[in-house]
Amino acid sequence: MPLPRITSKRQFVQAILIAVALLIPFATLSGNPFLRMDIGRMTLFLAGIPLRIDQFYLVLLVILLAVALFLLVTVVLGRVWCGWLCPQTVFNDLAELLARSFRVKVSPVTARLIEHLVALFIAKLIAFNLFCWFLPPRQVAADLLNFPDHQLMFVTFLLLTLFGYLNLILVRRSFCRSYCPYGRFQTALMDAGTLNLSFLEETRDRCLRCDACVRTCPMEIDIRAGFQIECIGCGRCIDACREVMENKPAGTGLIDYRFGSVKGARFRPGNTTVVLLFVTLLLAAGLVWGVAGRSQTAFAVQRVATAGVRQLPDGSVAQPWRAIIGNRSETPRTYSLQIAGDSPSDIELLGQTRDIVVAANQHREVIFMIHVAKNSHQTGAFLLELVRDGRQAATVKVSP
Repeated sequence: MPLPRITSKRQFVQAILIAVALLIPFATLSGNPFLRMDIGRMTLFLAGIPLRIDQFYLVLLVILLAVALFLLVTVVLGRVWCGWLCPQTVFNDLAELLARSFRVKVSPVTARLIEHLVALFIAKLIAFNLFCWFLPPRQVAADLLNFPDHQLMFVTFLLLTLFGYLNLILVRRSFCRSYCPYGRFQTALMDAGTLNLSFLEETRDRCLRCDACVRTCPMEIDIRAGFQIECIGCGRCIDACREVMENKPAGTGLIDYRFGSVKGARFRPGNTTVVLLFVTLLLAAGLVWGVAGRSQTAFAVQRVATAGVRQLPDGSVAQPWRAIIGNRSETPRTYSLQIAGDSPSDIELLGQTRDIVVAANQHREVIFMIHVAKNSHQTGAFLLELVRDGRQAATVKVSP
């Protein structure tokens, strides 16, 4: 009876990952990118929600949450990340799959040429996709086609393509075997219930010594020798063993995934898993709370350093100031500037302080003057408020 295979499941998961990586830069939600670190607008879009650079504490929470999730996946799934989910593995598997599909139909020289062309195509696709995580895809395509006006971007694209091409042709699995520190890192995080790819000790005596598992291993290791850092948990050895053993009387493979080291053990979270799960949930809750409660308005005021105080003919003085107003909402908003509370009679605001329209998710800079009458009694700081729809949106203390 044919035994189930792992390869088709791994390829399905990798196909989903590639599709998600390629399509997310094109996805939108409420008119905003679904997920993008938009360099032009200095904004991180998270599920369509804009987080500007001045809300860096939220961006930091996103980064910490991503790290915690990665560590949690590492503790639970072990090296399955390397063999199933890591971009280095996913794109190397894709290149090998595409090249192998032509290998049996053409001459060795043509097959080698096709292998290089496939690697070059995938490298270009990766380079273009990387740009799309930071800039709108249409802008990326337009800028690359108009390379005389965007030479730096075009050169960067070529360098990324070259790097990806050399990685797929020359580096390949040697990076995982010799340079990637993740294997050592994951070993330190192993928990009692971490998923492992193991040669089953209870059936070791049934091994035929056919070496099918060794020949199919992309890391060129022998799974029968026990735990090895180089193992990426891809499961190819499982399929190779099952292909041999399914024709034998017992009809079961000798290699499989298992949690911990005991046969038939189910997932049992250890201390490391519990701690990381708690940290992940705490960071996720903090991020949700921060995004939901963040201010929809940014407001900052500063003196105009390039212009001094102006002495007017009547003895009063006017001092130039700059207001930076940020609208973090999804619709345009109109603001006004005014002195908070009862406005003193000897001080007033001049310039554009009314009907200041700020586009959705944009910042606008406004220059205004603080006019102080002659012999004014205003010596201390006062509050300057930003008003929207007759209500206070933000305040800043100003010392003229």
